[in-house]
Formats: sequence, structure tokens, C-alpha cells
Amino acid sequence: MRNNKHNNNTLRATAWMVCALLTVATAGILAVSPAAANHLEAKMYGIDNWDQDCLQNSLNWSAQVDRWYNEIDDHGWYHQDGRFVDTGMDRSPFCDPDAASPCNDGWRMDEGDAVMIFMHGSDSGNHWRGALRFDGGDAVNDCWIDAPESGTEFGAGAELYAGDMDMEYLHLSSCNSMDDDNLSNSWRMFRDPIDSPQNGRRLHQADGFHGFMWIGSGFRADYEDFADDAFSVSIKDSWMDNMRRNNVGANNDDQCPVALAVGSDRADCFNRIDNERYNNTMSDPSAIGYYCYYYYDGCDPAGETPFTDPN
Repeated sequence: MRNNKHNNNTLRATAWMVCALLTVATAGILAVSPAAANHLEAKMYGIDNWDQDCLQNSLNWSAQVDRWYNEIDDHGWYHQDGRFVDTGMDRSPFCDPDAASPCNDGWRMDEGDAVMIFMHGSDSGNHWRGALRFDGGDAVNDCWIDAPESGTEFGAGAELYAGDMDMEYLHLSSCNSMDDDNLSNSWRMFRDPIDSPQNGRRLHQADGFHGFMWIGSGFRADYEDFADDAFSVSIKDSWMDNMRRNNVGANNDDQCPVALAVGSDRADCFNRIDNERYNNTMSDPSAIGYYCYYYYDGCDPAGETPFTDPN
């Protein structure tokens, strides 16, 4: 039996302006006929065995994420477009070709519409970094894929930029992937600073965890339920409800989900995060003028202090 997902912690939302707006556009709904709806692509990428160049604790992680991957194509909108576990898990599937070499996320991760990544993660400076299996060839960060932060955009170590090809939804089954102190930078991975202004393509939503998240047979149904529910309620609501856990492990820690979206302005951002479902995808944000996020106030995980709204 799963723990009750609701407790005395309060679910809260925050919006924050991140850049000046040149234009404001109303988000539109992509018109997808039921007959063609299963053209949307779901992908999963991750690591069970850290037994190559990069050493971490090996876990049966894919059994958890498989439950999401096997459920998402049961609703007539998505098809399974790639299950990549262990093989080829260097930085190339995840990093943007404008940022480093060898990188080809446009033909790998960013070619999917809904993508889940699973790998050990950590808080590095003011951004998330994921642990790879193979040496990526970078002399500084061989075994890591790094999201951007202020001062670490292209050419300074940041490599993870999503959405400039196809992706709308990125789910990070990884520790510290949405730490409270990193949220003022997390919006930076929603675009390619070079390509997005030209092609108008940007990520819509990223979901992750403040502090440590958990892996085990008792958590697998949460991933299936997340995929199932996200066709009838918002992706945000499904993530926040299904991934919330209380009193986990010997120290009675929490598992603290966070959902983050961007929009051209405040209204657009909340419209997206409150209403986008797997079967209700809006057009790409015309600009990133605001980021907004949902969290559980005071949620207290392992590996981090209780969630405190940085804004």
C-alpha cells in the first residue's frame, strides 16, 4: 500500500520573471486528430549498472521507469520510441551540439516528446548534474552531464539544453534534480540560446526532486500511476501527487517532487503548468519571460534541507 501523498505540508506555487518580454503571445492547443495522435514519442534513458568508466552505486532503476514507459503508450497518444538503458550512456545523448562534442541530443533525447531520464544526480554549484556510465571525453567533467546556470552557459561546462528540437516534457528521476536553490537557474535548460530564438522551439515543463529520491519495488507503481493520471489531470498534478512520499527509509525522510514550467508571461506560465496534459499539449512558449513551479512547503528529504521557496 502506498503512503498517503497528502500531509500537513502545503502545496504551493510560485512565479518569477526571468527576462524582459519583447512579444507576448497566447498559447495555442496543438490540433491532433485521434487517428494520428499516437505519433507522439516517449523515450527513456538511464543507467542501472555503473561498472564502466564512471563508478556509482548500481541499482535496478529501469524496473521503476519501465512502469512509466509501458503505461504512456496505452492511451492512444504516444508510442514507445526508445528504451536506452546502460548502452551508450555517455554524454552524447543528452548534450546539445552547440555546447560540446560529441553531442547529438537532437537525434536522441531531444527527438522525443516526453522523456524520462534516470541516473544518479547531485547539486553542483547552482545546477543539477547527472552521473554518466562512460567517459564523455571532456577533460573537465568526463563522467557528468551538467545543466546550465548563470555563468556556465555554452563554453563553460553546461551541456543540457532541451526542447530546441522536439521535446515538450522532461522528467528527471534523479536526486537533487529540482533543488530549491537551483530553481532560479533551472529554466535555462528549457532552451538552446542559439537555436531557440531562431526556430521558436522550447521545453514546456521539467519535473524532478528536491533532495534525494528513492528507488525500490515499492515505488514502481508510482511511475505507472503518474503516466496514467497525466492523461486526465495536468502533468504537474500527476507528478506532484504520485511522487510525494512521507517517512521513507530509516530516517523517515520525505520524497519531494517539484514541477517547473516556463511561459511568455505569468499568465501563460500558469496556464501551461496547470493545464498541459499528455493529451493536451500547447504550442511552444513564444519566449521565456517567466518561470513558475509547484512544490510542497517544508518538504524535508534526505540530502537537502526542507524546501524553502527561494523567491
